[in-house]
Amino acid sequence: MKKHPLVKKVIISKKQINKKIKELAKSIEKYYYDEHQDLNQNTVLCLGLLKGSVPFMAKFIEQLTKLECQTEYMSVASFEGNIEATGVPRITADSNVDFSDRDVLIVEDIIDSGRTLKLIKEYLFGKGAKSVKICTIFDKKEGRKVDLHADWYGFDVPHKFLIGFGLDYQERLRNLPYVAIADEDKIKNWQWKKLK
Repeated sequence: MKKHPLVKKVIISKKQINKKIKELAKSIEKYYYDEHQDLNQNTVLCLGLLKGSVPFMAKFIEQLTKLECQTEYMSVASFEGNIEATGVPRITADSNVDFSDRDVLIVEDIIDSGRTLKLIKEYLFGKGAKSVKICTIFDKKEGRKVDLHADWYGFDVPHKFLIGFGLDYQERLRNLPYVAIADEDKIKNWQWKKLK
């Protein structure tokens, strides 16, 4: 794929992402399958947070060869098309799944402030989840505003505006197969049009 004009610098390639997802899946599978003997029906509930988690979730679950998984999604708003989070996150589309006595693995694209995942983790325990773990492909530790840590993560990323592999600008660019630092100077006057 040709580099998008809004890309300032690619920091993680498609090849690196795919390799890391395989490693994460094997580590998580080992935890749940080999070490977590009381896992109900050998099934973990993988909960993706829309919309950014979709590329990661799709590649991640196909790497689970020993472990049964159920997939579910919730939508939480905090950025709403902006470069930075706009405030307190809120659940905009809840799940109908019964979380009681379930082992839930939140599958997320990135942890930034941590507010969204803190909210969801507390919400799931409030719904009776037996355990709640977090797996994110990207971890922006410099942006953290609350005490929250991923149980598994793929890459440390800089405190910059990132696009690609689920990370968006105005709901676009999630389809880029790599992760890049966005060119914020170009974004200021950017108009969406057909690329040459």
